[in-house]
Amino acid sequence: MLTDNDVIEFQKLFNKQFGVVLSQDTAYRKLTMLVRQIELIYKPINLKRYEQYVNKDDKDDKTKEYIPR
Repeated sequence: MLTDNDVIEFQKLFNKQFGVVLSQDTAYRKLTMLVRQIELIYKPINLKRYEQYVNKDDKDDKTKEYIPR
């Protein structure tokens, strides 16, 4: 559940990033969609799977550089 403070903070961040002032309703809708998208794509990884990924033999895989260690 989003609070009024969440929406206000999103309005400030959106304005700072894009130079656009959003109404409360528009900000609420955009923030709700953003949170939902994150919920759909975020998949936590456990330590065992992380270690398997880091230790795999594919040394040329550049994506490893972006995983925090």
